[in-house]
Amino acid sequence: MIVNILLYVVLPIATAIYIYFNRKFNHFKERGIPHFKPSFPLGNMQGIGTKYHSIDIIKNVYDEFKGKDVIAGLYNLNQAFYVVTDAELVKNILVRDFNNFVNRGMYVNEEGEPLTGHLFAVRDEKWKFLRNKLSPAFTSGKMKAMYYTISDKGKDYVSLFDAALEKSKTLDIKNFTSRYTIDVVSSVAFGMESNTLKGQNDELLVIFKELFGEEASRNFFKFFFMSAFPEISKKLHLKLFSQKISQYFINVIGKNIENREITNDNRPDFLNMLIQLKNKGSIDGEFSKENKKITLNEAMAQTFVFFFAGADSSSTAIAFALAELAHNTEAQNKLRAEILEKTKGKENEDINYETLQEMTYLNQVVNETLRMYTINSLLLRQANEDYKIPNSNHVIPKKANIIIPMVGFHYDDRYWKNPEKFDPERFTPEEIAKRPNHVYLPFGDGMRNCIGMRYGLLIVKFAIATTLRNYKLKLNPKMKYPIKLDPKNPLLEPEGGFHLDLERI
Repeated sequence: MIVNILLYVVLPIATAIYIYFNRKFNHFKERGIPHFKPSFPLGNMQGIGTKYHSIDIIKNVYDEFKGKDVIAGLYNLNQAFYVVTDAELVKNILVRDFNNFVNRGMYVNEEGEPLTGHLFAVRDEKWKFLRNKLSPAFTSGKMKAMYYTISDKGKDYVSLFDAALEKSKTLDIKNFTSRYTIDVVSSVAFGMESNTLKGQNDELLVIFKELFGEEASRNFFKFFFMSAFPEISKKLHLKLFSQKISQYFINVIGKNIENREITNDNRPDFLNMLIQLKNKGSIDGEFSKENKKITLNEAMAQTFVFFFAGADSSSTAIAFALAELAHNTEAQNKLRAEILEKTKGKENEDINYETLQEMTYLNQVVNETLRMYTINSLLLRQANEDYKIPNSNHVIPKKANIIIPMVGFHYDDRYWKNPEKFDPERFTPEEIAKRPNHVYLPFGDGMRNCIGMRYGLLIVKFAIATTLRNYKLKLNPKMKYPIKLDPKNPLLEPEGGFHLDLERI
């Protein structure tokens, strides 16, 4: 019986799948696109999650074909991805010919999973509608008004370090930066005081760790499968996020919106601006071509992605910056000198918005950190129509998926001398002028760049400045250097964690 099932059911199905995959594997060969030979069933993703980090695989494609062609091919399972290897083509896709590359090709199911209907993933007219509505929330004036949500947590951040240092001088720094960014981003996005820096709100901390810890690998592979096969995913009722996570955020956001509306609390934060868009169709009465209101589900989705995209990415950037500064004593001392000089006479005050903007070397340190550890290291786009690449015989076909591998451009020795070395001097005005545009894009570019970029940078800069203002940093022997990414974690995390020795100044 079992033998018959294997012969007449399993074997034919397996054979059909194998043939189907191999037909798909002819995509780049038929079009003359350079690529590594794929193998069944992973395509070019062999070793992902075990031997290689996902961005290492993409970077290998970039390194092999840069300078040889403007584009290369990569198979993720049987799905073809066009990998951009030319800076001018990056500019074309993100800016010059943006209208043909509006979409990211990400999974969206607003009806079945409302939290997926956020600005980062939605398509075409829906994206344009949300972008126009949300853009006024991220002006320089709004950033300054929301800065208090960042600086208010400074004393709690330092107190957490001080308490921990009473027990041990060696700390896993990511645990502290995560609590800081959770408190900041939940304050501005949800209008709630999570107080994880004070050891409270264990529920949100558990949810955060599930999102970016235990569930990270599973979510990563679900994301790629569901983006590649959206209709199948919907028919199978697959969910990108677990019921526990979705329900937590829906309940918290919905409750906080309701409380704000009842109390008429107009606190200047992101949640307040979303409530204005839900009730009035505009922010602070600003002119809008259409005063169409956003729905409650749309408001919740934008609030969720603000937390999802902001909390972990910011804490990771802070942790990598502190680790590099711990190893590079000269850069650490230079940055601390700038911080102390700019805050002279204000030693007992949190660093204010204007003072933070004056710290030019801090800006260089953050830029160099984001070059080496680009949180958004792969920019995704999808072609709306066939696209003839200028000065090339290649055509990117309609609906093709595109990867712009910033991790490749950021480590390309044609643009960066000794790219493996941490060197903030790369970002002086003189050095920036020597490089072509579009070889450094940690937040993307064009109309679909990261809308929350400026707020994220404020979080990162404030935390770094506050840390160096109060502590000297040194790498603990438990932390490996040069830093090697953990291949088992699809997010950016060093093998063994962020172990630093801190000394109070």
